[in-house]
Amino acid sequence: MRALVELALAAGHGPVSAALIAKRQELSVAYLEQLLHRLKKERLVRSARGPRGGYILAKEPHHITMGAVVRTLDGDTKAWNGKGRNGQSRTAAAGGRRGSRELAPHAHRHAQQIAQAVWRCVHERLALSLDAVTLQDLCDEVRASAGEPLDHRYVFHI
Repeated sequence: MRALVELALAAGHGPVSAALIAKRQELSVAYLEQLLHRLKKERLVRSARGPRGGYILAKEPHHITMGAVVRTLDGDTKAWNGKGRNGQSRTAAAGGRRGSRELAPHAHRHAQQIAQAVWRCVHERLALSLDAVTLQDLCDEVRASAGEPLDHRYVFHI
């Protein structure tokens, strides 16, 4: 998300290199390139080759939601619903016990259902919240907190 904000703030000034973004955001260039590749596959960013190449947004910032970014970078968000990657509930993966007392089978199943319902609600609220925040919203926050327009902070070499 930080890289996307960098690209949005540089909109209209040409591509921004992954190396510059990585330096500004204190990220590994290799790691950032992996993330940018995923974003490019989903058509959230475009790349330009050459000495003045780099990345630019493929859409207007107000058309990119944080929900779309999270789904692109984190993959399937079904893991947020209380189930691990193997489909087993977190409660079952932890052994399904609290303390040294074993729950009866029906009580254990009931506890799992409650835990899954809680995770489903949390996931739904989180997804709705992320879908309500756009890249433009984040840019506006950055500009407001800086108290000055950040569009002019990039140094371009000719």
